[in-house]
Amino acid sequence: MTDSPSINITISSAELKKFCRDFLKRSTDINKAHHTLVTLETFISVFGQSAHGTPEYQEIATTIKTINEQSRQALLEKNTLDLIRALSQCNVIALTAIHTPLSRNGFYQILQTAISQLTDDDIRLIMIWSANWVKEARQLADNASEYPDAPDFIKAGISIEEYQSMSDIDRVLNPQS
Repeated sequence: MTDSPSINITISSAELKKFCRDFLKRSTDINKAHHTLVTLETFISVFGQSAHGTPEYQEIATTIKTINEQSRQALLEKNTLDLIRALSQCNVIALTAIHTPLSRNGFYQILQTAISQLTDDDIRLIMIWSANWVKEARQLADNASEYPDAPDFIKAGISIEEYQSMSDIDRVLNPQS
């Protein structure tokens, strides 16, 4: 391994807070901003290894973790509002765009919050819509398949991501179906 030129970087908790606060103010996409802050946290962890265990490092690590948690909460709030809109409009494409990048647990978390903010009439409508959508998609995929018990969503022209997002919604709203 050859020696290559290097630099030393000094970070204070106050500077980090100011940088992140300014970054978040300038950002127009909380999703990208959150992922960037997670990358910054990793960068600090990797390149600050020699300082691990020191009080200074612990303060920096706590600062970036706190900021990341705040950006994660902002992202969840945005996703929840987007999910409420998509559910109210029965918009499969928008639902899938929200569902796909999230963990199943993250999606269920915002789905529960979204449901709590919908009217009873909206919930009943979405329950019927999701049950019918999933049932019809499954029937189309079963009919398109050459094998029993092996639905072919691709041949049926159904996006598997759409089916998964709608199935997760249906599973929560219609648990006995």
